[in-house]
This record gives sequence, C-alpha cells and structure tokens, in this order.
Amino acid sequence: MLRALVLLLIVMGSVAFAQTQENKERKETDKAYIFAELRKANDYQVKKLFDEFDNRLMKDFGSKNELQGYIINYGTDKEIARREKQIRESITFRRIDSYRLTFVRAVNNGTLKTVFWIVPRGAEPPTP
Repeated sequence: MLRALVLLLIVMGSVAFAQTQENKERKETDKAYIFAELRKANDYQVKKLFDEFDNRLMKDFGSKNELQGYIINYGTDKEIARREKQIRESITFRRIDSYRLTFVRAVNNGTLKTVFWIVPRGAEPPTP
C-alpha cells in the first residue's frame, strides 16, 4: 500500500513538472520572432529563402498554434515593388495559399531589406 502511494506521488509530480515545462516552452513561443532577413538578392535567393519560410509556416498548419507569416519590406517604393514581385512569383510558382501571409510596406529612403517574421496565433504582430 505504501509503495503504491509513493508511486502515485512520483507519477503525479512528474505530470505536474511536465505541464510546467510545457507552459514555459509555450510562453517562449507565443512571441513573434524574426525567421530571416534578406537584403539585395537575385530571384533564386529570394525563392529559396521564401521556400524555407513557407516550410516553417506549414509545420504547424491546422494545429491550434497555427502560424502567420509577416513579410516586412523596407526601401523605396520601387525597390519594395520589385521585392514583392519576386516573392509573389514564388507564391504563384509553388501554388501557395497566401491567406497566412501578410505583406507590410515600410517605405524609407534607406536600402532594400526584407524581414520574414513568424507570428504564432494570439501573438502581437510585428510593426516596422
């Protein structure tokens, strides 16, 4: 009887520890984070990085923690239009449903830069 009680306490303690660890990990992944940053790049480099980005988004497809992708483009209006065209061609080529992607334009006089963000459901979206 005493052995059964001790075993029960050990199991209950293990379950509580596992739940605590899961909650800690969940809190860390509840925040948006930068997946990648891209500056000047040719079409192949943009497509390759976008493929990796899309693969990461698809890992949690349909789960309760479904991810949203934010693509923030910095640069002049012309540079941003060109970069968006490169990315949209990747979307068309791969026949990706783009409902999980949000494009943000951050027009400035600086140099072209694209930042790919992963945003878990319920997390605060990034701002340029």
